[in-house]
Amino acid sequence: MRNPTGVFAVILSLLCRAWTQDSVVYLSFNVGSEVELNCGNASWSKVMYIIWKMDLVGQKPCKVGRSSQVPGTPADICANGKALRNASEDRYYLHVPNFSERDVGLYKCEVVFQGGSRTCNISVSITVPPRISSWLERRDDDSTVAVCKAEGGKPAAAVAWRHAGNSSSVETRRSAGGFFSVESNLKLPEGAGNAGNLTCVVKHPFWQGEKTLVPKFRKGFPYTTVLILIIFTVLVVFGTLFLLRKKKIMLRSCPLADSSPSVSEPKEEVEEVEPYASYVQRVNSIYDS
Repeated sequence: MRNPTGVFAVILSLLCRAWTQDSVVYLSFNVGSEVELNCGNASWSKVMYIIWKMDLVGQKPCKVGRSSQVPGTPADICANGKALRNASEDRYYLHVPNFSERDVGLYKCEVVFQGGSRTCNISVSITVPPRISSWLERRDDDSTVAVCKAEGGKPAAAVAWRHAGNSSSVETRRSAGGFFSVESNLKLPEGAGNAGNLTCVVKHPFWQGEKTLVPKFRKGFPYTTVLILIIFTVLVVFGTLFLLRKKKIMLRSCPLADSSPSVSEPKEEVEEVEPYASYVQRVNSIYDS
């Protein structure tokens, strides 16, 4: 069973109020969401300039800014879809559309206004829901094991079982890009059949609630697959033996070629006749003389 990744449009507004220059705020946004980053609440009429500097993972640092001293001339050297937008009461915020892995990194806002300045440091990460599945399988020792897996999530999902008896083991693996795969194996008691009301529970920050899965034996697995492989192997072996045997019989049925060359006998006759003819010629020449 697979749960498709949901995409939600979420508008988030962050106020950088009393943070110091060295402080860093850590935030995470859902993949596919619409994000608004707000650096302070001073109106644009009091702001001299505002600059967002971005140091994103795997990309060159860039910045987006605007100055009230030079109207209509925003600075944008990022060209990655992020832009300053005007909110109510003439306030500007950084808009990040369709949040993805390319938007993960450090955002630093510098704003100078009449009477002071403010610097905001925001470390932004992404929340990605895992692909979840659960099934029953037979092991070599003829035991039944329930498996529940949450793959490709960020951060790692929490996987648990609702059942009575027998302990379970949980394995968490981290793959490339910081994604996580969590797998839990629960060995069922003998005679458990299809595990009855056993349920796998998966929790993740991307979801408001929890996801529940009921493990069942996969159709055609493992017995049908193994049987097909065995039959295919047997057919290949018997087919190969049949072809080899047929080729051997054909070789036996073919007559062996005569080892003596066919032109040898005429050569021998010529060798025998030529001395005799020479002898007769010599005898005749004696008599003729």
